[in-house]
Amino acid sequence: MPEQRHQLRSITLGDAPSAWAELGFEVRSTQARCAEDEVRYVALGNTAVLLGAHEPGFSGWSIDGGTPHIEGLAASEPSAPVVAGSIHPNGIESIDHVVVTTGDVDRTAAELAAAGIEQRGERSTDSYGSPMRQQFYWLGDVILELVGPGRDEPTSDEPPKLFGLALVAPDLDATTERLGDLGGTPKNAVQPGRRIAGIRGERTGVSIPLAVMSPHRG
Repeated sequence: MPEQRHQLRSITLGDAPSAWAELGFEVRSTQARCAEDEVRYVALGNTAVLLGAHEPGFSGWSIDGGTPHIEGLAASEPSAPVVAGSIHPNGIESIDHVVVTTGDVDRTAAELAAAGIEQRGERSTDSYGSPMRQQFYWLGDVILELVGPGRDEPTSDEPPKLFGLALVAPDLDATTERLGDLGGTPKNAVQPGRRIAGIRGERTGVSIPLAVMSPHRG
């Protein structure tokens, strides 16, 4: 496991806590720092997904060691305590990776590098249609997958944005069974030996795409 200096600590969403509870997540609560407001959150590994922000959708994240100030990926002050998640009633326990899209991979990669977040790998693919580049970074125990136009494709000024989350369940089949109509059918993932299934969170009001994967091998 990589060193934890850049652990992803929180992701702030405007989703109603009930949207995540309906998917079988345990929603916890705590008092906000320097405020009397109650914070509702879902603990996933060492990351807290903070819910009920004033703005709809994604509004910020916090990373140990200094959250990079990148347009479209606002830094937010973590309001939840440092968490150590447990398995939720739906069988999900942690975040495998966060997907961030950008109009220019090199531009965003330079901003991440300036914050001390090191690139760990890259691949090019056209499996999803247009040629794209995928770069990979460790945020503690979470992988950041940066996705943008392929090397020979036109870039744009489109700022990076959080696209979605891929989660981990020790028993993927049991989790999709618990999700029922809110879970997809498991299929082979890109990583050899792993499987993945979609989660229909949009039906309950979750603002970003979700998927769930089997654990890493070995």
